[in-house]
Amino acid sequence: MILENTEGQPDSIVQDIENMVRSYIEKPNCIILAISPANQDLATSDAIKISREVDPTGERTFGVLTKIDLMDKGTDAVEMLEGRAFRLKYPWIGVVNRSQADINKNVDMIAARRREREYFSSTPEYKHLAHRMGSEYLAKVLSKHLEAVIKSKIPGIQSLISKTIAELEAELSRLGKPIAADDGGKLYAIMEICRSFDQIFKEHLDGVRPGGDRIYNVFDNQLPAALKRLQFDKQLSMENIKKLITEADGYQPHLIAPEQGYRRLIESSLITIKGPAEAAVDAVHSLLKDLVHKSISETLDLKQYPSLRAEVGNAAIDSLEKMRDESKKATLQLVDMECGYLTVDFFRKLPQDIDKGGNPTHSIFDRYNDSYLRRIGSNVLSYVGMVCATLRHLIPKSIVHCQPKRLSSLLNEDPAVMERRSALRKRLELYRSAQAEIDSVAWSKYRINLISIHSLQFGFLTVTDAIQGDFYYIRDNPNHRKSVAASLVQGVYVLEKDRQERREGTDALASPWWVFFNFQLLHKLVDDVDSSIFGAIYEFKPPSTYCNDTLHRSPSYVIAFRGTITKADSVSRDIELDMHFVRNGLHQTSRYEIAIQAVRNMIATVGDSGIWLAGHSLGSAVSLLCGKTMAKSGNFIESFLFNPPYVSAPIERIKDKKVKHGLRIAGSVITAGLTLAVKAKQKKSLSSDPFAAFSAWVPCLFVNPSDHICSEYIGYFEHRKKMEEIGAGSIERLATQNSLGCLLMGAFGKESEPLHLIPSASVTVNLTPSRDFKEAHGIHQWWKPHLHLQSKLYKY
Repeated sequence: MILENTEGQPDSIVQDIENMVRSYIEKPNCIILAISPANQDLATSDAIKISREVDPTGERTFGVLTKIDLMDKGTDAVEMLEGRAFRLKYPWIGVVNRSQADINKNVDMIAARRREREYFSSTPEYKHLAHRMGSEYLAKVLSKHLEAVIKSKIPGIQSLISKTIAELEAELSRLGKPIAADDGGKLYAIMEICRSFDQIFKEHLDGVRPGGDRIYNVFDNQLPAALKRLQFDKQLSMENIKKLITEADGYQPHLIAPEQGYRRLIESSLITIKGPAEAAVDAVHSLLKDLVHKSISETLDLKQYPSLRAEVGNAAIDSLEKMRDESKKATLQLVDMECGYLTVDFFRKLPQDIDKGGNPTHSIFDRYNDSYLRRIGSNVLSYVGMVCATLRHLIPKSIVHCQPKRLSSLLNEDPAVMERRSALRKRLELYRSAQAEIDSVAWSKYRINLISIHSLQFGFLTVTDAIQGDFYYIRDNPNHRKSVAASLVQGVYVLEKDRQERREGTDALASPWWVFFNFQLLHKLVDDVDSSIFGAIYEFKPPSTYCNDTLHRSPSYVIAFRGTITKADSVSRDIELDMHFVRNGLHQTSRYEIAIQAVRNMIATVGDSGIWLAGHSLGSAVSLLCGKTMAKSGNFIESFLFNPPYVSAPIERIKDKKVKHGLRIAGSVITAGLTLAVKAKQKKSLSSDPFAAFSAWVPCLFVNPSDHICSEYIGYFEHRKKMEEIGAGSIERLATQNSLGCLLMGAFGKESEPLHLIPSASVTVNLTPSRDFKEAHGIHQWWKPHLHLQSKLYKY
């Protein structure tokens, strides 16, 4: 803020700066730092004045006093800092910054902060306030306030994001799926859409949807009613009957019944049926056209493609037109068939009627009287009625037989729809990313387990780092890398527990274990025996603000493996694999084959320098075996092995150091002697050193002396070092490379390699006391703060 413009500045600069300041501090989410020099009157402070205008309640305003060390002698800022001179909602905070002389002398910020603390703690006037003075305290207060504001805003933001995502997904659903890029995909899309249309059309015909009942009404009501309404007065009038019979007889009159006359009367009567038959075909055709239009409008995918909609509609109507012609032809053929061939039984009844009481003389002498002609007309009408009843059932069958079966066309989507879909997808991706970020931040109950945000530091991470976002970076600090690797292994445990307890979507608990560190789950590794998730491949996806100078030291991918889970769905398979490890047969299991194949695939993709291996308990045995296998071929993968199992008697648990050392020496001598014996029997050279091939691989082992499953690694490496010191290194090298179990199997001709033995390692021992074995063997210990750790590097 300035009061007057100086030379070279525009006249409006005073108002411009004030407008700029207001544009920021008027926003309700902005935290206002009202900074005022302690050697000036607060009543004239522009910072206080403008803060009061935009934040009258003081909810967002923090008062900061500077230049406290530059106040005149005899004056101090105690009244202001205690809030007696000018009260704000939050207490005033005093700071002492570097002077210009300090800046000229390149005094760094660490020294400046130290001098600031010394000033407040040593100055009598401010000594009682020193605990809440200084830049470090200001950073803590602001971070705590910011955290509280974020927590209060998160539910509303989450609700807004969820609502927006739902709206975007709904609109994308209405727009339909995007067009496939390749011809095969386009053809498949066309076929799927046509199948949808065909299915809806059939549902209308079958009664699942409305419309088919109207066609049934044509067959069951309209056609029979039309046939009943037929008038045969003209064809069966006395004059016409007499005329047709006389013409049919010719010069030889009929003897018994006028057969040819009957035929002509029937033919002339049946021809009138063609009208109702054709009308029924036209009625059904009209209804089918309506159903086609209705089916098109109900096929949602067709709305996405106007051209395809038009093509399908045209193809359907064209097919109906062709089928209508075929239906008419088939229907009229039915009528012609009835005209061309009369039912024999009908004619056989005529002589029978005469025998039952008729007068045969009518046929010769009185054949053209009215009674005789009426009888002929009645017989013809009866026959025509029988034919109508037959055609009533045959005409619908003929029409239905000629319905269309399949339609297809081409895709041509509206460009405006394509642009709209693309824009919606980008917005949806942004909102989903925001939702994921908020979910990871809001996951407080697990976050507390990962870092102690309320403490000043987490062994390697300060609160200031967390505020600045540095926590998400994969840093060179060994403790940080250990915690990241352990958290990713825990993610595999929770993945399998989510599967067993059927937690999906927002109910699943696994994702925060990797999302928190900016990893994404790339692939799950599933056991082919019990379908349990035993491993996961994570891909590191740092934000755009990630520090570039540490990016090259971060892994591109992490392959993590869990240990045994004591739950019914997976415990039997896990224990089976534990037994395979004890018998040095883990490399013969399908789980190992799946794991090593995943490792090989990743190395082929990114090389070994961009990959981490991590595992716990049984999972660390799998990781160790994979890392050992790849190291033999020259691929050295950075590995984090938590509580790796060691196949041996738990000598490390013995408290007496002399007894422990003596047992180890005896074990080494026995192992070395058996090695010599077995090698001699098998006629193998002792000059070959299997450890030399991969001694450059240095995995990171994390063990707990209270965990008898892994504690023997401590003695394994320490004893090797002591044997070198007493001059028995050659004995220990033989013993280091072999185990008694493998040697005994070798003596019986069975090749076996001790899978748990390795030449080099960085061993970190957790000396923090454990309450019980569960805590000593658990993965959770490896991300806890304030651990008493001891690390040593052992090179072969």
